[in-house]
Amino acid sequence: MTKYITWYVKSRNKLDVFIGVDEHEDFQSKKWTDKKGNSCYNFWDTNANHPRTAVNYTIREVQNV
Repeated sequence: MTKYITWYVKSRNKLDVFIGVDEHEDFQSKKWTDKKGNSCYNFWDTNANHPRTAVNYTIREVQNV
C-alpha cells in the first residue's frame, strides 16, 4: 500500500511530504523510538527510489488503483 509520509525535514527547513511503501524488493520498513523519544520510520521512497527515515511523522495511506 502506498503512503504519504509527512514530517518537518530539518535539512530542507520545511514540512515536506514523501510517497513511500513498506516493502520494495529486499527492503522491509521499520519503526522505532529513538533515545530522545522521537518516533522514527524507515520506508522506501518511491520517487527517489531509495530508503528514507522520517522523524515525528504522520502517515496517510492511499489505496492503489
